[in-house]
Formats: sequence, C-alpha cells, structure tokens
Amino acid sequence: MRALKPMNRNPSKKEHFKTGSSNKKRRLDEGHFARKNGGTSSSKSQRISSRRSKRLENSNPKETQKSATILSWLVDSKIVPDSATIYYTGTTTQDGFKKGTIEANGIVCTCCRSFFTVPGFQVHTGGRIIDNPYDAIGVDGIQGDGSITPLSQCMESALKKRDEPEHHGIKHVTTKGSDGDIYDDACMLCADGGNLICCEQCNSTFHVKCLGMQVVPDEPYYCSYCACKLCGKPVTKRDSSWLTCSLCEKQYHVKCSKESLTIDINRFPRAFCEKSCRSIHEKLESKLGVKRMLEDDLSWTLLHRFDREYGSYEVSATKRLECYSKLAVAFRLLTACFEPIRDRHTRINMIRNVVYNCGSDYQRINFRRFFTGIIEKGDEVIAVASIRVHGSNLAEIPFIATAEPHRNKGICGKLLNGIESDLQDFGVRTLVIPSSSETIRVWNEKYGFNLLKDETKKEIMKLNVLMFHDCLRMQKTIRERIDLNAEPPQEYDRRTVAC
Repeated sequence: MRALKPMNRNPSKKEHFKTGSSNKKRRLDEGHFARKNGGTSSSKSQRISSRRSKRLENSNPKETQKSATILSWLVDSKIVPDSATIYYTGTTTQDGFKKGTIEANGIVCTCCRSFFTVPGFQVHTGGRIIDNPYDAIGVDGIQGDGSITPLSQCMESALKKRDEPEHHGIKHVTTKGSDGDIYDDACMLCADGGNLICCEQCNSTFHVKCLGMQVVPDEPYYCSYCACKLCGKPVTKRDSSWLTCSLCEKQYHVKCSKESLTIDINRFPRAFCEKSCRSIHEKLESKLGVKRMLEDDLSWTLLHRFDREYGSYEVSATKRLECYSKLAVAFRLLTACFEPIRDRHTRINMIRNVVYNCGSDYQRINFRRFFTGIIEKGDEVIAVASIRVHGSNLAEIPFIATAEPHRNKGICGKLLNGIESDLQDFGVRTLVIPSSSETIRVWNEKYGFNLLKDETKKEIMKLNVLMFHDCLRMQKTIRERIDLNAEPPQEYDRRTVAC
C-alpha cells in the first residue's frame, strides 16, 4: 500500500502521495468486530462495534462470577494456590496470628467462617488501618520451606510473568513499512486508510478532508505535533531550542513559552508549554493512586504506569506496586467486556496498550498520556474507564465498562461523575467519547452527551484523539459542580440524535 504526501517540491525525491484503497484490508481486519460464536464480518449487520460489550451468552459463565480483585488475579495467574492458607502477620490487638483460607473471591476466616476482602480481613484481625494489608497478609506454603509469603511479594511475581506487560517493560511499538515506506497506513484523525497526506517531519498521515482542507497543499505539511503549539511554525530537527510538553506532548520553541523548564536531579525533567498544562500535570500527580471514598463502600481512583520512560509522575514503591496490580485487574475486566480490538496496521492490542499507557513511534498509537479510572466496591474493581487529557480544552474516554453483576445500578454514572469531577478540578472544559450508532441515544438521554459541535471538530483536528471504525464522536461540557454520588443529569436533546 502506498502513501499520500504533499506535492513534491523536488522531483528527485520520493512521491509525496500515499494512495490506494483500504477497503479490502479493512474487511479482512475487522474480524474482531464479529461475534465470537459463529460470527462473521461479511455483513455490517452481523458485526459488533468495537465499543459494544460482549454479549452474556458469549462470555465464560465462570468468568462472570469472579470478582475483579487483586486476590483473584493472583489465583488466576497461578501465583497463589486456590484454597491456600492465609495469615495476618502484622501488628494486631489480638493474640496470635489470625488464619484464613482463600475461597472463591475472598478470604474465609478459619475461626468464625465469615467472608472478608483483603482489607476487611486486616480489620477483622485487629490490625492497624495504616498498615498496607498486602504487606501484612501472607500466603503459607508457596516457597516450600514453611515460610509465609506476603501478598505484595506475590503481586511482584505476577507482574513478572510472561503474559503481564511488566515482564516486557512496555517498549515502544516500532513499525516499518515495506519498500522504505515509513508512513502510517491510517489517518490519525479517523483511523481509516485511503489517500493520505503525510507529515514532513514524522510518520503521521491524514485525509485531506479530515484536516478541513479542500486540496492537498503545495507547501510542506507539518502536523500539529511537529509544529510549535504556540506560534504554529514547524519545529524541525535543525532547531536547537525546542521542548516537548510533559502534559500535552506538543512541541514548542523555548522562546515562544513563558514557562521555564523544571530540573531537579532527584526527579524527572518537566517541561510545559503553558501554565494550564503545568497546573493540570501537578493536580494529576497529586491524585494518582489516591483512593477517594464514595457512598455504599464505593471508591474512585486514578491509575497510571510510573515507568521512567512513560511518564514523569512519581509515587512510593508501595503505591506503584498496587497501581500496577490494579491496572492488571482493570485490563482483565475490559478484556472481559469488549471484543478484541487490534490496530489493523501494527496489530497491537489496543485495550492493553491504552490501559498500560504504552508509547509508540507512531503518534496515532502513542498512548503514554492515558490514565485509568476505576470504581471499586471494597477491593473489587467494578467499573473501568480510560482517560486522556489534551490540555484545558478537551479530554477523551475511548473505553468505559462496568462488570456484568454491577450493571444497571448507576455505577457507570458514578464513574463518569468521578472523571468529570477531576476534569473540572483540572480546568478541562469538554469531554469526548466515541460511540456506535446504536448507543448514541443512550449516551445522550442518560449521560448528557451530544454530537460534536463544529468548534470541537476543529479542535480535534489538532489532536491525537483515539477513534474506531463505524463510530461517531460525542461530546459533553463539564459541569461546574459535580456530586460524586449522584446520577448524571439527563440532558436529552432530540435534535442532536441521529435517527
């Protein structure tokens, strides 16, 4: 497949247009939209949108009964044996060690036969609330020497397994085109192929129509990530004084910004193109891994990978381990709720790379700035959403899901409230989601989303906002005051809903 670039200024150079139809390739690669039990992608009516959750009859009944907890993840990972004996070894007000057994989705106390979560078992033993339960509770017999292994050590072992991203270090995804073609085969704005205009500096490609242009420009085209965010002029490799913003990842000339580079030998370097990006970054850092309690034993938490290569956020080793483990649990929940989604050019697992905020040499699949928001009931993850903030103007949520047993109970609304509450605190004004045509009315009637406004469409032309085939984008203005425990207001407007 050949790529489309601006008109050639130098006849000796390679042709600047990437041409060809992606229809055949698209039909072949959309198999992941089909129903798993005898589904086919030959008919649109038989395909399932990438944002539609799996049907219950296609799910494993045993999977739907399991709670999405760190403990169940350790059991399924074969790190902790099912029915293993658990001991609380931390400081306690009671005499002797309290003993329990791993059963189903939690811990059953040996003395009273009551069922507990991991934190609940700590409280039951008279342990100190300030202690980390995953350090204070251990499993008997794993080492084979009669010692008790803390759950935190089991979590580290699970993250090093071959099927967990921590084992691979989440390296950048590097793709190479055939015949020296290094350009992306999909438009960064709509994720579709066809005739594409290529960025002069990077490997990003775009449809002329998606950029709001009538014709291909004669001058070299630089995408918004290769042009200075502040002055709009190209940031080329010849420039000696330019930086990349730690929040929005836009490049900018140092002379164009009023913000200074923050350098601390004990912390990651931080550069910000403007004051709003610095403010959002600092507020995000203060919220990462912090559990905020809601009503009905629910809590709301923001998660993110803290690898040096994938973000400049810093947390303690204990919080980092718990965040990584909960990301593994969140990934399993999303995988259970959605059909597999693979990028048709690079074949990467989209859900996995978004949840673990993986980077890439292709801007379209560069997910380093994604965060994962979770709602927990006790220590069970019951709802998950992927969030990316593009500065003060806009944020996006490409994936959001609720565990099957907790659907139709207002949990999705509470998750959206948590997201909107943080975005409101960050000063973000607009929230964008992709939606299938079948779910537009639900998002509109129940959660107040409407089809994109013209000004938002223009804003998205400058951003890397994740998009799926056969989907439409919807938007919502962030409210000024948000009650985290309330249902989102219904703002149904029939004029904005497609028939």
